[in-house]
Amino acid sequence: MRRSALLLAIVLVAGCGGSAPTIPIGSMSRGVLQPADVGKGFHEFYDGKQTHLDNQSPRSDPTRYGREGGWIARFTRPGTAKTRGPLVLESRVDLFKDAGGAKKDLLAYRELFASPALAQRRVVTVPKLGDDVLGQTFVQPATKPVRFFRIAWRYRNATAAVAVEGFDGRVHVADAIALARKQQSRLEGG
Repeated sequence: MRRSALLLAIVLVAGCGGSAPTIPIGSMSRGVLQPADVGKGFHEFYDGKQTHLDNQSPRSDPTRYGREGGWIARFTRPGTAKTRGPLVLESRVDLFKDAGGAKKDLLAYRELFASPALAQRRVVTVPKLGDDVLGQTFVQPATKPVRFFRIAWRYRNATAAVAVEGFDGRVHVADAIALARKQQSRLEGG
């Protein structure tokens, strides 16, 4: 009886002590949206490693929290103020040595999203995505105001983000959520 209890305790401790698998650095470029994910009419105008200019403070240090690298893809399509849906899309992923670095990076996204420079920002509710998620929207005032939605989330040792923009009233949070889910599927298959 003692022997069985000891064996069960060892199995339980071994099962609890393991860490989640990590996304390998070699699959980073497949962790962003691809042309097939965004639909007809979109043109990819950048697909490559993130550069220093791709990240704002507090996420500007390329070595932050054990970061190993980042990838970004950007798409656009023609349209007018009457065009429904996004006109510009951005998809990014950052990989870290471990989930702890990704957790810290998502906190940095939270700080970025709270920037006082975005006075008209609002938090948007995003259904479960990855291990933790946050979202926001804001409008850039103009004769024809432009609406932005940004969703950032953490999955294992990665943070990912989708940003969509289109004319106010023509682009919706559901557009951003649908794209974020497609990107999450890519991360899970990575």
